[in-house]
Amino acid sequence: MQEIWWILMFRLRAQLALIQLAAVEPYGSIAYEYEKNSYPLAMADVLWGQQSSGLAFLQQIDEQATETQGIDLLSGFTLKGQMRKYFYFGDQLDPAYRQRMWDAMYEFTLTDPLTRTADPPRKFWSRSKDDCKTPVDCRNTDNLRAMRETSVYLMAEETGNDATRLIYKQHLDRYVSTLLDIGMGEWDSPVYHGYTTAAYLNLYDFAKDPEVKQLANDALDWLYRSAAIKYWRGSWNGPSKRTYGDSAARFFWLYFGHGPVPDELERDWIYGLTSDYLPPDDVVAIAQRRFFKPIELQRTHPHYENWKPELYGPAFYETIYIGHSYQLGSLARGTGGDWNGFSLRVAKGSSKTDEFTVNTNRPHSIAQYENLLIWHGAEAPELTFPNARVETVDGITFLACDQTWIAVHHFERGFAMEVGEAQTHGSFTAFKEAVAKQSQLSVEAERVNYRDSTGKRVAIVPQVNGLPEVWRDGQPYDWQAHNRELSFQLPFPSGQN
Repeated sequence: MQEIWWILMFRLRAQLALIQLAAVEPYGSIAYEYEKNSYPLAMADVLWGQQSSGLAFLQQIDEQATETQGIDLLSGFTLKGQMRKYFYFGDQLDPAYRQRMWDAMYEFTLTDPLTRTADPPRKFWSRSKDDCKTPVDCRNTDNLRAMRETSVYLMAEETGNDATRLIYKQHLDRYVSTLLDIGMGEWDSPVYHGYTTAAYLNLYDFAKDPEVKQLANDALDWLYRSAAIKYWRGSWNGPSKRTYGDSAARFFWLYFGHGPVPDELERDWIYGLTSDYLPPDDVVAIAQRRFFKPIELQRTHPHYENWKPELYGPAFYETIYIGHSYQLGSLARGTGGDWNGFSLRVAKGSSKTDEFTVNTNRPHSIAQYENLLIWHGAEAPELTFPNARVETVDGITFLACDQTWIAVHHFERGFAMEVGEAQTHGSFTAFKEAVAKQSQLSVEAERVNYRDSTGKRVAIVPQVNGLPEVWRDGQPYDWQAHNRELSFQLPFPSGQN
């Protein structure tokens, strides 16, 4: 019954997404890599029934693509759209144009385009500085690599260029094997996670080789499962890598719902609207938080350049605690570079969330034990509270959010936090009284200790060039036992997995 209900709601969200995409005019440009913005809108119009305008736009000859018969095959973003156009909408394309695409793809994949030199080199956009000397996108972020490797494979398979096809089959096998083994360097990005996913939807839908289709299925199951942990009520939770933007939450709203319709459309919806892939039932249950709570998850994530032998293995140690009305997550080494190491979202109303944020540019470490957290840095951070009633009792800051209660104990170089809710404390008044009476914060040189309102204890000693020393209830925490696989073994109520 749950699966039928989910299918109905998915179809409703798909219709809403299509309406948003098809309502945008004009489509935009096909110069440089701007097809990533314009192609989804034109394809949406074709789906909506506006074949003449949408198909005319999609079949324009790109004057910049002189080396590939006017078919732009350079940028990964453009390639992703070209594959959906050729394989999904191919029977609606003019036969001469479709043959032109086939001819361009055939010539393009006679040999591996990543090993050739482009003459002359092309730019990704008018002022881009990360341009490639190869005729295909050479950039190696997870999302761009996924776009390149899935697209070149599909072009080589379609045109019978078997030598190139086998090269890219090997690339795909290695990438997916690494994904399942240690994860991805661009892990849980609130921007790029959806872009990588859309590229593998292409591979799943259009690959003919059963082994490659299975690789795509395995990758998608992993990508949607990881997204389900970070997606909640239409928002994207941290910790995460490459944190600027929020397109991933909009993309996965199409599948997971349980949140308001996004204020801004997501162009990559077009890939979900035209794909045969649907996430497993248990993945949807994770995203919709249909499992027994509370639960603590431990995960690890790899280095960004994890393809280098010396960087193959865990680099980020993540702890997530999912309560009934909040999600608290952290990295042992905190925030730095382009990753966010602290995240607390609390429920707001029946379908929205609010956020507690921590900002600093100085080094810091974090110890988390379920709903307890100590943030210890070179200096005290700037805290931004969610919408809440704020009270101060004996130096402790109490926040009464819509459904979640937070106690913040400040010290010179950080803070300790305890999070409660009705299921743990009954009422905000009871929470305040328990914390004020039972909790204790002590700072001894570099070591910070916190005992919470129930007697649970966590402690931390930061390390300059390594993971912090952490104690839980007096026992040293073993980072070697930090289990990333636990995050996929959630306890579901009967009938909800």
